[in-house]
Amino acid sequence: MQEALTFFTHYLFDELGLRRLEADINPDNVASARVLTKAGFIKEGLLRHRWEFDGAVNDSEIYGLLKSDLDKTRD
Repeated sequence: MQEALTFFTHYLFDELGLRRLEADINPDNVASARVLTKAGFIKEGLLRHRWEFDGAVNDSEIYGLLKSDLDKTRD
C-alpha cells in the first residue's frame, strides 16, 4: 500500500499539477494513519461525529499533503 500511495501522490502532483491532497480516515484505523504519515501526510484535525455507519457515529481524522511538503523530501 505504501508504494502505491507514494506513486499516486507523485502522479497527482507531477502529472496533474495538484498542489494539495487530503485524506479522511477513521481515527481507529491506525494502519491507515501510519501509511499516510510515512507518505508525508500531516494530521491536520479531528472532525467529531462526522459519519454514521451501521448506526454508529464516528469521528474523522483529516490528513493533508502539500506539493511543497513533498518537494522538501525530494531535495
